[in-house]
Amino acid sequence: MQPFRWLITVSRKALLFLSGILSVLLLAMLPSAPADEPQNEIIRLANGEWPPYTGQRLPGYGCDSQVVTEAFALVGIRVEYVFLPWARGKLLSQNGFLDGAVEWEDTQEHRKGHYVSCEPLSTQEYVFFYRKGTSVDWQRLEDLHPLRIGLTIGYVYSEAFEQMRKKFPATFSESASDTLNFKRLLAGQIDLFPMEKTVGQYLLKTKFTANERASIAIHPKAIRSFAPHLLLSRAVSGNARRMRLYEQGLYKLKFSSRYQEVMNTCNPDVL
Repeated sequence: MQPFRWLITVSRKALLFLSGILSVLLLAMLPSAPADEPQNEIIRLANGEWPPYTGQRLPGYGCDSQVVTEAFALVGIRVEYVFLPWARGKLLSQNGFLDGAVEWEDTQEHRKGHYVSCEPLSTQEYVFFYRKGTSVDWQRLEDLHPLRIGLTIGYVYSEAFEQMRKKFPATFSESASDTLNFKRLLAGQIDLFPMEKTVGQYLLKTKFTANERASIAIHPKAIRSFAPHLLLSRAVSGNARRMRLYEQGLYKLKFSSRYQEVMNTCNPDVL
């Protein structure tokens, strides 16, 4: 019986050997993913507080963040956000400590250290908030110099604002936050506060009472438009490819109903 048992053992080993060879051959015959296609990639992006467009405590981290997340998801890349003060986040991205940053304007300065997405995430506009009863009539910003204008420290306003500040410095005063500027507006300490329209409406709705909101109006004339983009660091290897993939995902998202669904979550009427 011993030779028979030996033959059985040899046969089992032979079968296992052949099975292993067949497995390798079958794997070799399977189509491999193209070199350009991401394989469960994770991308880490600097983000900041600009609700309802971006924010750490918002569903999906805000509608613009959600657009970035879903555009990358369509091409197989998962996004992780790191919430930081805006300037610090952009600096970490530029130096390659983070892969990129969201919600930045397309400028020549930003293009030096980053790839900038062709398509913006959203279209925003700056307007003047003012107390009802204040006469606000203007064609050029200089028309407003008799009024007191509040600004927020650290914000970059338009070149026209900078020229006006040089010409009429007494017209402007700064506060540490947008919330403080709205409080100053309500208290009559300033007459106008320039702010992105939807961000200002969100802040009023979440930080102020209905009676306080009722005393503030929005001037219909836009000061300027703002189109935020995605930045990907030039210091990070592979980011040129990632930007091409992101553009593909964003294109698919924008030409579907899903993009508008996401942007509707930033509508002040449904906040």
